[in-house]
Amino acid sequence: MATVYYSDPMFDELYSRIPEESRRMSSHSFAIAAHINEILERKGWNKTDFAVAMGKKNAEISKWMSGQHNFTIATIAKIESVLGEDIIAVKKYRKPIVRYNHMPESKSQFVSDIKTKYISKGKDSSNE
Repeated sequence: MATVYYSDPMFDELYSRIPEESRRMSSHSFAIAAHINEILERKGWNKTDFAVAMGKKNAEISKWMSGQHNFTIATIAKIESVLGEDIIAVKKYRKPIVRYNHMPESKSQFVSDIKTKYISKGKDSSNE
């Protein structure tokens, strides 16, 4: 038998009032904390080991691991350095390389073509 989930209309109404930005921030914070926890488990570290390695108090690490901490880029970079693994991944977008179908045979011809194309015809180009 399939599991059926019910949603309370009041909950749905309240949830819809939360701005998308806040929902995303919360989701990312919980995901970062969960990822750190997974790495700690793989390393066989507990929160105290992590606190010592980070130079922080246990209470601060507990706050981080609750998923409600707003991590700065500097903090994430330090965590990644201490743990030796990436915590977050960022897509790197690259600009496409513009390739020309036809390149004039000589540089002087290329420059001449550019002047003709982009400099107004009423301007005297003999002084250039």
